[in-house]
Amino acid sequence: MSGNVHEAQLVSATPRADGVVEYILRTEEPLRFRPGQFVSVRVGVDSDGNPILRSYSIASLPGRPEISLILKLIAGGPGSVFFDTLKPGDPVRLTGPMGFFVLDLQHTGDVVFGVTGVGITPVLSMLEDLAARPERGRIILYWGNRHAQDLFWLDELAAVQKKCERLHVDIFLSGDAPSWSGKRGRITQALLTDLPSLDKPVFYLVGNGAMIKEVKAELQRRGVDRKRQIRNEAFFG
Repeated sequence: MSGNVHEAQLVSATPRADGVVEYILRTEEPLRFRPGQFVSVRVGVDSDGNPILRSYSIASLPGRPEISLILKLIAGGPGSVFFDTLKPGDPVRLTGPMGFFVLDLQHTGDVVFGVTGVGITPVLSMLEDLAARPERGRIILYWGNRHAQDLFWLDELAAVQKKCERLHVDIFLSGDAPSWSGKRGRITQALLTDLPSLDKPVFYLVGNGAMIKEVKAELQRRGVDRKRQIRNEAFFG
């Protein structure tokens, strides 16, 4: 295809958590993108024949012939219905990559991720990118979910931690989870409590829009510069 439009084929669909499915798509050639960017997928047409588009962050690393998209399936949602009916080999038309939620080219201090739910999708590849850099600041991930069955990619996160001592991962559950022995509550308070100990931090906030709005407001109230130190992306699955 010409321009920024690509034809892909579904390779596989694998459940990762409660209602969360990873879709692997093979493109005609490896897509060039920066970790954090997204593609727009044509998932149908409306009653007037206009294309219905949905955007999904790329979960995999650049330079590969296949890309990974993670969806939280929503009953009746056009994107969810489209992907749920795909079979291996079926075509998928996508546009991109695009988007400005990407890592700064260099960090002089700590890098902090505040993430909820499937907002983790673009973050794993961003962590991989950071782990390979010669930067010296800490990398801290606060990831919040409601229930233990919402979690996925724990082995992948542990693998990045193993090769990057600068990475610290804190996972929080805010719902009922009797067997959970980890941290509880929302990520907002933990992130703000740790703020005084951070060195020249840059914050990457991704996930629930209400969380992003709250954390941004509280960070700014505590003196964090919105333009220089906060990046954000509301995530809708």
